[in-house]
Amino acid sequence: MTRHARARKRRPDQQVPTVLVSIRSIMESREFARGFEDARRGIPFDWRIGADATDANASWHYERGRLFAHIAPLNMPLRISGFLNPKALALCGAAFKREFII
Repeated sequence: MTRHARARKRRPDQQVPTVLVSIRSIMESREFARGFEDARRGIPFDWRIGADATDANASWHYERGRLFAHIAPLNMPLRISGFLNPKALALCGAAFKREFII
């Protein structure tokens, strides 16, 4: 291992830098919608989602979409006429607040 690589290596107890994101931005992501639809269709978890994405949160958004699909009523669409369903947004916000989704 080179000196430069050693300097960049993270200790196991260190976390990656985080940034705040809104619930709306999470729900508007393609990965969230994909996770939501995969779970609704009974498709198993796809570990490849987000593996090669430039967005470090892509795999998290996918998993959150899958979780939300299990919380939301089956007759609740994620989008209505191409826009986020306000009831879905409110329910997802409540799920985050109660830490059903993190």
